[in-house]
Amino acid sequence: QTGLMSEDGAIELHRGGYSIEPVVLLDDATRATWADVHLTQHLRDGYLPVPSVHWQHAAFSLTVEAAADGIRDQTQLLARYQLRNNDNRPRTFTLLLAVRPWQVNPPQQFLATPGGASPIDRLNLSGATLTVNSRPPVIFSSIPTRASAQPFEAGLNLDALMHATPLTTMRDAQRHASAALQFRVTLAPGATHTIAWASPLDSPRAATVAAVDARIDMIAQHWRQRLNRVKVKLPTESQALVDTLRTSLAHILISRDGPALRPGTRAYARSWVRDGAMMVAGLVRTGETGVAREFVDWYATYIFASGKVPCCVDPRGADPVVENDSHGQFIFMVAELWRHTHDRASLERHWPAIKRVLAWQEALRQTERGDNNRSHDRKHLFGLMPPSISHEGYADKPAYSYWDNFWALRGYKDAVQIAGALQRDTEVARWSAWRDEYSRELIVSLVATAAHHRIEYLAGAADRGDFDPTSTTIALSPGNAETILPNKLLAATFERYWQETLARAAGGREWKDYTPYEWRNVSAFVRLGSAERAHAIAAFFFKHQRPPGWNQWAEVVLPNPREVRFLGDMPHAWVSSDYIGATLDLFAYEREFDEALVIGAGWKSAWLRDGIEVAGLSTAYGVLDYQLTPTADGWTLLLPRSLEARGGVRLRWPGNAQTPHAVSNGQPLMWEGRELIISKLPASIVLSRPQ
Repeated sequence: QTGLMSEDGAIELHRGGYSIEPVVLLDDATRATWADVHLTQHLRDGYLPVPSVHWQHAAFSLTVEAAADGIRDQTQLLARYQLRNNDNRPRTFTLLLAVRPWQVNPPQQFLATPGGASPIDRLNLSGATLTVNSRPPVIFSSIPTRASAQPFEAGLNLDALMHATPLTTMRDAQRHASAALQFRVTLAPGATHTIAWASPLDSPRAATVAAVDARIDMIAQHWRQRLNRVKVKLPTESQALVDTLRTSLAHILISRDGPALRPGTRAYARSWVRDGAMMVAGLVRTGETGVAREFVDWYATYIFASGKVPCCVDPRGADPVVENDSHGQFIFMVAELWRHTHDRASLERHWPAIKRVLAWQEALRQTERGDNNRSHDRKHLFGLMPPSISHEGYADKPAYSYWDNFWALRGYKDAVQIAGALQRDTEVARWSAWRDEYSRELIVSLVATAAHHRIEYLAGAADRGDFDPTSTTIALSPGNAETILPNKLLAATFERYWQETLARAAGGREWKDYTPYEWRNVSAFVRLGSAERAHAIAAFFFKHQRPPGWNQWAEVVLPNPREVRFLGDMPHAWVSSDYIGATLDLFAYEREFDEALVIGAGWKSAWLRDGIEVAGLSTAYGVLDYQLTPTADGWTLLLPRSLEARGGVRLRWPGNAQTPHAVSNGQPLMWEGRELIISKLPASIVLSRPQ
């Protein structure tokens, strides 16, 4: 089960469940709700998944903090309300906690878990323990000063609810009862008082303020350890980049259901292989290989006997809908996990499935290599994956999506690597031939599609000729196909995206919404050598975190954040995985064509002033640590670990200034353009500003 907190401070206690909403009554009977205060939102330490909402009022302040206690034998939802007297005289306040028959998840959220109303047909209060329906109880830290309740027929008005029938037990035939629990306290100037509650999913236990405080502190410490396996140190002005990186990892972990990785806990409470593939990539880079392995092993059990990989899995089982990105994504997950763990047993375990899946993918490819696709008006479709609706923009009609095809190419390449690692020479030879033929025909198709539709960019789908750079990014990461893509079309694609983003950010181009999957474009610009553009795009995205203090984006970002529209889940773990991938690429990424590890490609020139530190970042070539430290006449770059990158480490120097002189162990190092070649590790490199 998962709770959900609103940016106003209401807490939904379980999926689809009722909510508890705070209200503050002043001694002069003035009532203050979320609409009467200045609201700000925070995470503990700036990044931990322990959210809070702060109410600021002339007379008082209220901080609502919530946490999920996930230790298996002590599973519970926790909340604390700290009320402070801001006046210069003693004041009497009443914290009213309204039990409401509606979710935090609003009605416009219609997928999977329809938002809006939530039935309350039975209420019982015994001392400090409130039971709603047959759900686990809510145990308060003290007995309410007054408690009242009313059925739905009496309305939802707070004034009436406050003075309604005292609550012991109530049943509501219309199943939408409400309750108000009042906690009255007199506070000296500057004094605070805390009310807390716990809702345990197992055996009830006391919920004193001290006990809740201790548990939340313990939860925070757990997350500090979990989210700092990779450490990134940047100048203070870029701390939001680092904090959001750590919070994004937490989003993936808290959205799980056992081994199943899910993009959300309400609208998207099911597992897609495409979302999972990107999450696995983020998990292994941040040291969460155990979570990644659990998901890969679990998802493998749902592959059809034919080798078809289901697009998604939910409690009903595998979804048979045809989505032709799935096969490459499953193979990629297996290979990516192996690249970071070198766990041969895992490869052996999945080898039978890999053979079935690749055979299925190859059979799909062959269906599009017939005479029908050799005619003049269809030759641009030759050799592609058949049409599917894996790309959400093509739900109206299956399309020859290049999203599918870039993932298929990734699958062919990874299958060959897996076969090689297992010394399956027969499969290496056969699959290499498939990979190479497919790669050639894919590039021919890209060029032919541009000609067919008379466009100057890489199309999103061969039959549509649409512009979709965020989909195209898959060709770069994880596709690593930049060296074979048509250069002119590739450059034009991201030049157009850049110009449109500039116009959107400056207000010169109207937009009704966007999805933060666009974070993939940040990674694309880093890999294409345009770090300045990558950071400018990132700055635009950061303006739309909602709320900013919670380090998250809605799946659908709107110009007016309070517009009543479907937003997807918040947080959205697939969006978070895109953020993780794009952000880590700023510091290091693997380059496939020369088997090099590229560092620094996304550094800001401004970071050179204070230095940069990265530790514990997992790569396909080993764990990467590095530290760039400013000196009087330049910098020292320390790379303390050995890495197995055949192409060595390549430092790409930021900005347009002349590259520094580089010396390691008394020997000068060579630059290729703006890339420094580092072939021997460990290394301590002295970088001197040119005179």
